[in-house]
Amino acid sequence: MKLRDLLRLLALSFVFWLIVLEVIIFCNSTTFDNLLELVQTPYKETVNSYEVGLRSEHWDDDRIARILQAKVRVHCLVYMDRSDYKFGAQKAGHIAKTWARRCPRLTIVNQRNMTLLQAYRQIYVECHNELDWLLVVYLDSYVIMENLRHLLAQYSPSEEIYFSASHAAYVYAHVGQVSTTDYIFSSEALEQLATRSCLRNEIFFRECLTRMRKGPSEWLLPFKVRHELIPYSLRNSFWLWPCSFRFVYHNQSWESCFGGAVLLPYSRAMQMYVLEFYLYHLRPYGHVNPLPELGSPDPLMKIASRPQDDELAKLMYKSVRIICLVLTWPMKYMSGARAISETWGRHCNRVIYYGSSTRTTVSGLEIVGLNGTDTRSKLWGKTKAAFRHAYRNYGHEADWFYKADDDTYAIMENMRKLLKPYSPDKPIHFGSPFKLGSTLYMSGGAGYVLSKKAVELLNLGAAENCLPGDVGTEDYVMGQCLRLLDVQAGDSRDLLGRQRFFSLPLEHFLIPNRDNEGFWLQDYLYQTSGTGMECCSTYSISIHNVSPYEMHFLDTILFKRRPYGLIAGHPPRRKLNKNGLRKQQYNI
Repeated sequence: MKLRDLLRLLALSFVFWLIVLEVIIFCNSTTFDNLLELVQTPYKETVNSYEVGLRSEHWDDDRIARILQAKVRVHCLVYMDRSDYKFGAQKAGHIAKTWARRCPRLTIVNQRNMTLLQAYRQIYVECHNELDWLLVVYLDSYVIMENLRHLLAQYSPSEEIYFSASHAAYVYAHVGQVSTTDYIFSSEALEQLATRSCLRNEIFFRECLTRMRKGPSEWLLPFKVRHELIPYSLRNSFWLWPCSFRFVYHNQSWESCFGGAVLLPYSRAMQMYVLEFYLYHLRPYGHVNPLPELGSPDPLMKIASRPQDDELAKLMYKSVRIICLVLTWPMKYMSGARAISETWGRHCNRVIYYGSSTRTTVSGLEIVGLNGTDTRSKLWGKTKAAFRHAYRNYGHEADWFYKADDDTYAIMENMRKLLKPYSPDKPIHFGSPFKLGSTLYMSGGAGYVLSKKAVELLNLGAAENCLPGDVGTEDYVMGQCLRLLDVQAGDSRDLLGRQRFFSLPLEHFLIPNRDNEGFWLQDYLYQTSGTGMECCSTYSISIHNVSPYEMHFLDTILFKRRPYGLIAGHPPRRKLNKNGLRKQQYNI
């Protein structure tokens, strides 16, 4: 072979491998993920049958909610479009098992068999003496009934008034992919509709509405915007977008939107169960939520506001000091890192963000540039460097060190409740336990918390006893390393055996058979979780793959505005010993 041909072959080989390397880098980039979102088939909900069950404990003080339920009688009408013939009946069944359980009476209408106007007339004829208000919602609305009654208690059902909210159709939001309108009618408005020939057809109906008073409907979250304003990344959690849009474009606060919402449109069937858990069962330890006042025409329903009670949480903040290490990268400074700094990061004794660059426009973020590359393959080196930096610079401020990703949401009050019985001078760590071969390790996505002694051993012995260099699967290698250093793997389950750290969104644990057979999670979980609503602890600690928008939702409903009239309660101080779950260390 001539020298010229050899050089040409070498040049072509170099170009080929350079292109291969560029393709690999591109496929691991955010741009590729965004492009993939763009070209994917638009999201359309598939509804399956599953039994989630009910929660076993009820600790909330719900006296005010029960008073409103008796005083503000709401008949719920859920309708499905003619196009919902495939999954509509199944989804209606899930509605009946979730938010509609708090309706005194529920009517489900299939518009293939009966029009809405006919349903209004039938409900008036059969039930007008038993209702104060008629709620009419499409199949994909999740209704917070306590907030609905709080809204309606400020009006008289004898007044001719109605509320309405229109929701546009988006190909990846609706089951039926149709534009819909949700209504609330007072008993007087319903009577006028039924007795004035307003229910002959849609034209008469809309004409009659123009002669009635229309109440403010912003808490029904009407939503109709141009498609190009909606992020593709929200196709699977579209219920978040109406409030997110108000925050981004209308300068409305997260608390006022999420906290006052009466219904959340565009909710998937699975998401309805997740919302049930979030709103009615998940709570931060040591924190009793505030209660806004209620003004009402009925003097017996006027309720004074109550301040929050977080004295116990404040005491725990001082006695169980936790430094949070959030591994992030520059592309996430303005989204994930910023959302954490505005939500759960405030509950850490100190939070430090570790990325590859310190350049940021987000004020108040303590970002440490580690001079490394933002690739998953080198996450082990980044994690070691983060623990080393945190221990050397802030070790005197902390008893525990919690490592999290920038898409993890953590409830620090619940973490302190878990850690309180343990000494930070004992080498121990907690998290979501995975097992691969003979190695037990804590999921990196859910995050893991190490005692001060464990971090001291990690910094002293990592170079000698653990995988050197930067390359390695972070959580797996960390598990190997801590085992070599004789750091115990603590049992983070609650007294009923329910998990507290979650490596994926809650629906993977909450919904039975949600994942296909052979899904990777079941191969890695060290323990099987409970089924349905019993899967997850009331004092759950962390959830992975949480969007910045959902972080603000969780922060609002956990600390600022629970469903109206529910005051967060806590279990009595008694010891439970079920199946020998009171242990400090996994047996491996």
